[in-house]
Amino acid sequence: MAIDWAAAVGQIGFRDPEAARTNLSRLEGLAPAGVVAALPTLLAESPDPDSALNLFERFASASESHELLRRLDRDRFLVHYAVAVFGYSQWLGETLIQNTDLLSSLGRDRALDRSQSREDFLEHFARFRSRSFETDISQLLARFKKREYIRIMLRDVLGVATLAETTAEISALSDVLIEEARRHVDGILRNRHGAPRHIDDEGRLVDTPMAILSMGKLGGNELNYSSDVDLLFLYGDGEPDPPGEITNREYFIRLAQQVTDVLSRVSPDGPVFRIDLRLRPQGAEGEPAVPLGHAIRYYAGVAHDWELQALIKLRHSAGDLDLAREFIRAVQPLVYREELNFAAIETAVNSREKIGAHRRKRVAVRGPDEIDVKLDRGGIRDIEFLVQCLQRVYGGTETWLRSGGTLFSLQKLHDKGHISGKDFHELSQGYGFLRTVEHRLQLRRGQQMHRLPASEADLRVLHRSVEGQDARDRTSAAFVAQVRKNMEAVADIYERIIHHQQTHQRQEREGGEFRLAPPETGREKSYQQILERLAADAPALYEVAAQRDLTAHTRRNLQRFLSAAFTSSERYAALVHNPQAVGRALRLFQVSDYLTDILVRHPQELATIEQVAAPSNGDQSGALFKPQGPGAAEHDPVFGFLASSSSARGEKLRMLRQHYRHRMFAAGSRDIMERRPVYESLAEMSATADDAIAAAFAIAGSPPGFAVLALGRLGSWEFDLGSDADLLFVRDEQMENELLIRAAEHIVEALAAYTQDGTLFPVDLRLRPRGTEGELLVTPESLASYFASEAQPWEALTYTKLRYVVGSEELALRAMTAIEDQMSRFASDRSFGAAVRAMRAKLEKSDSEPNFKVAPGGFYDIDYILSYLLVTYGVKDVQGNTRERLHTLAARALLSDDDCATLDAAAELLRTVGHVVRLVTGRPRRSLPRGDHPRQVCEQLASRILGRAFREGLERELEQTYRLVRPVYEKILGPAPVEV
Repeated sequence: MAIDWAAAVGQIGFRDPEAARTNLSRLEGLAPAGVVAALPTLLAESPDPDSALNLFERFASASESHELLRRLDRDRFLVHYAVAVFGYSQWLGETLIQNTDLLSSLGRDRALDRSQSREDFLEHFARFRSRSFETDISQLLARFKKREYIRIMLRDVLGVATLAETTAEISALSDVLIEEARRHVDGILRNRHGAPRHIDDEGRLVDTPMAILSMGKLGGNELNYSSDVDLLFLYGDGEPDPPGEITNREYFIRLAQQVTDVLSRVSPDGPVFRIDLRLRPQGAEGEPAVPLGHAIRYYAGVAHDWELQALIKLRHSAGDLDLAREFIRAVQPLVYREELNFAAIETAVNSREKIGAHRRKRVAVRGPDEIDVKLDRGGIRDIEFLVQCLQRVYGGTETWLRSGGTLFSLQKLHDKGHISGKDFHELSQGYGFLRTVEHRLQLRRGQQMHRLPASEADLRVLHRSVEGQDARDRTSAAFVAQVRKNMEAVADIYERIIHHQQTHQRQEREGGEFRLAPPETGREKSYQQILERLAADAPALYEVAAQRDLTAHTRRNLQRFLSAAFTSSERYAALVHNPQAVGRALRLFQVSDYLTDILVRHPQELATIEQVAAPSNGDQSGALFKPQGPGAAEHDPVFGFLASSSSARGEKLRMLRQHYRHRMFAAGSRDIMERRPVYESLAEMSATADDAIAAAFAIAGSPPGFAVLALGRLGSWEFDLGSDADLLFVRDEQMENELLIRAAEHIVEALAAYTQDGTLFPVDLRLRPRGTEGELLVTPESLASYFASEAQPWEALTYTKLRYVVGSEELALRAMTAIEDQMSRFASDRSFGAAVRAMRAKLEKSDSEPNFKVAPGGFYDIDYILSYLLVTYGVKDVQGNTRERLHTLAARALLSDDDCATLDAAAELLRTVGHVVRLVTGRPRRSLPRGDHPRQVCEQLASRILGRAFREGLERELEQTYRLVRPVYEKILGPAPVEV
């Protein structure tokens, strides 16, 4: 269907509609129709559609072959990635145009799924360097940095990574760039002058170590996209005897100077970093590299107090780790002193006031209306300074408070009661918001920007880049007001905790020694303030919160929830009018940090708790909490609404994610508030996943001649929190393959693509014939051919869980029949049992730690027994969960009643424990959590679900279960072949 570009251009809201029409016209001649058709929706969601379209047109023109554009047509999510890069960052957009291969790499191996570590970046750089012909190390490092920044920024702007994850990745990448520059320069100097050496305490001639330590944002693992990097070059004491060609001092000074030059030299890709060495001993007058002993003596006797405060974020970035540790251990007692009082921090306060004076001078030049989110009153610097002050006050006696990152340190100060719940919420929310604004400013052009733009057009782009689709409902003026509101809240807390208390305490002590008092201190007192407000506003809610028998964990989570509610009148009103639901949520606060986090972010789910707790009386009209299992015909009407909705595709994906989250929260709440069997819980979650897949199928146009089938945990109706969905796409061979491939890609994107509302669940298509090398869509005929000759024994076991989800039922039945008809090949193969045993043994060795799944006697034993017997005896038409399939085998006399009972009880225990671990911690784990509280809660919840106590503890119960299951496994899959 032809796109009405005139209407689309008007709806998207380009600043320059004429240029947009020109670019779209060019693109129609460059890119496949499917790629062009995807652009209107993506551009409408872009913060800067003009820039995004212009850069995308240049990108399409720069592609030397049509293969990349055809790849974009096949993997439509790559178009989304490209538009996101171009819309958020002109700076990195230019990098993508110059490195078009980057986009293809983002489509491999779930490139955005996880953060990259220092080791990952080291490996990436080694591979990148081996393929590059570039000889200029500065150019090589700068280019590598920008390439990696594209992946990092995509995780950031698509909502995959948190602020902390983003800054930690940038910091890890920066460490690697510094280390590679050090290695390069050190290699050159060693070739020229030999290795630096000294005589050690035992009279041996040994290499002299050198370390590069970071401070500031890099030291705190909180580096921005465009930050200065504060470094300290340190080397070991001593000289060789006789001295070498040059002294160690000369060697390391040259090394520091040349590393600084490599990192700060401007190349065609810009400098790697702006390096700042002014925090070294004696500042600009000191030598660029300092011996260990001199550095320790300087900080012990000469350094100003503000220099000691800068060491709070000191950490190793490159070079010798042991040397860095020795220095950090030596200076920590200087930074944190038990007798520390406010007078010791006063120098730092004065330094902060000097910054304020410089700031006022800039305001006089630029005008009062411009906002600097870093340096203005209530900005990022105020939060960082406040946190560091409190760390030094209390860190002398409470060593746990000694950490570098601002957000992490805020959490610790709150946990120790030095910041109230309300202040903690305001400061952490304010810091996250302001750092996000700072990131979006810097991403735009790669410059070190902290001020909001003056032009309305640029301000609108910034607004959309920070708030996403929510920006549609607010003006840019409202966004600026929000920035001011955040900064005013921070400033109020800053003034109260630092300046107000300083004056107050000085008056009380009448000139005596001044000590910074805890700010309205303590978690208990902060909680007391909450109670006082509730007593005045909501007596019924006060009764809930004031209960004396609340555990510390329950009260901490309740405080988090209530503190978040105080941030807006709407949230607070919802709680005041629904105290019964808050009372029912106490059980969730005690058991599940995962469900608590959802409630803190989405307090509207309180209504869900009320619905879960209400006695069932027929149709729950939209509550949608009915468990569904095999053969269930009912479907969720909200998911069904997405098929007929006229909303834009982006809005449909948003609704899909929000409702899926609601359904999974409801299921988890039922598990905590009611006693129900684990298979009922997993059936409800499986039905939720089925409904979501059906909605995605509808969003993709409900293509005819297409069926979606499930394998794995979803196939056996045992889908759980954090599970992947193993899917198989089947097509009618009479249908056009390309059209159905696009539909399949749209389904996967709807389910698994990362958006600002998150993702539903990962989709795994690797279980299709030939895995990632095979066709995305298979036909019943190709399945029959594959299983007749190529399929491996593990695939026979896997496909015993195959079941229909959505699409053509007739096509799905043909596919399942085609596979079942070929299973006799494995049943008649005498080596089948041996192959199954070998696979199971390999899995046992894959994990050195005992766990629910792979341990001898673990769940894989039960799963292998089931699938092996189904294949060996040619049992067909068997679907359902593990219990139902075990009972089917026993009913057909293919499994003894005793063995069935043993395996059934074990499977129920293992599935229950695995489920409650996910429910408590929010992620899949193969063993019990190590922390005392989550482990205890898991044991209590599992005991309640199963209706029995674990007299010797849950760990012991699991071990006993493994010992019961393994003999059954060995009896059925032992050395002797199973006789029919």
